[in-house]
Amino acid sequence: MSGKLFRRMTEAARPVLELSPTLYCGAARIKPGRNREVVSRSTDLLVESFPRSGTTYLVAALGLAAPSLHIASHVHHQAHVQLAVRYGVPPFVLIREPMAACTSATIRLRDQVMFRQMLEGWCRFYGALADLPQVHFVSFESATRDTSATVAKMLEIAELSDRIVTTIEHEEIVAVVEGFGVRRSKGVRDPMTISVPTPERKVRSAEVAEEYRRQGGELLQRAETIYSGVAAI
Repeated sequence: MSGKLFRRMTEAARPVLELSPTLYCGAARIKPGRNREVVSRSTDLLVESFPRSGTTYLVAALGLAAPSLHIASHVHHQAHVQLAVRYGVPPFVLIREPMAACTSATIRLRDQVMFRQMLEGWCRFYGALADLPQVHFVSFESATRDTSATVAKMLEIAELSDRIVTTIEHEEIVAVVEGFGVRRSKGVRDPMTISVPTPERKVRSAEVAEEYRRQGGELLQRAETIYSGVAAI
């Protein structure tokens, strides 16, 4: 089943599915996605975020440092985190400054989602999780700039430090992320969608960010308030 077909089939049912983390994640299990892993009771830990907040990079780092880990990730919905809490699986949620995350997600989706709709999604995702004491937030900056220390801290919190078998290097992580992006794009390296910085996306980011500043208004202020209130690793 193609991703587009799945979206058409589930869009009408989304309001009902979102009422239950079990139902929503059950639907996510059948959604196409090469790197998606939905949480189960045997999962070691969960890594989630709003799209374009460093999930692919951090999951790659964890996989290199501790290859035996069973990691759930890439559903990009609050229901996935809520189900992990229900199962007793340690949930780690990446958080990135809302303007940067929404700008990058807009470019990744090639402007298919309106600016305010993207901001509403960011607020809905983090607003639903901000007050859950079981959730461990991880800043985008820590995950991407101090990765080894962040991975070590996460595994210490999850009581999985004994799983680390090797040190990790930025270049190794980027190679894994690049490889995934090429496979996802069927052998083509798309500079606008790959999960590493590219000159092409940098140029487009300035244009999109200007639209967010122009249209965001109170919604952007709300997102920034949520962001500033989250304590992250």
